[in-house]
Amino acid sequence: MIFNRAKKRTSRVEPRRGAALLFALLVISIVTLMVVNVLDTTTLQLSAMRNSMEYEEALYLANAGVHEVAAQLEADSTWRGVITDGKYPSDDTYEATVVDGANHTVIVTSKGVAGEVTRTVEATIEL
Repeated sequence: MIFNRAKKRTSRVEPRRGAALLFALLVISIVTLMVVNVLDTTTLQLSAMRNSMEYEEALYLANAGVHEVAAQLEADSTWRGVITDGKYPSDDTYEATVVDGANHTVIVTSKGVAGEVTRTVEATIEL
């Protein structure tokens, strides 16, 4: 008779048994930090670009006010007053004011608003 004696395995804890889990957690942590850094940088760049665009747009709107006043003065050189495009000081609007200056000139003060940015242009027009 042959006896089949199974060897009893002794459970031995290997020292590297949890190394894969720790390595995976380390990799996930590093990737997460990199993704957060990229998202933060992208958000900052988009905010800076939006601010720059609003800054330039407000200048263009203020200049548009000066040009509209110049066209009004060309049609009627005695005209003085205020020109408003849209509901000033709402977004994407301008307001231009004309007052008499010295020696047959007028002083035009125009404010352009885009987003949260307001820019002012002052021009002297000789009549």
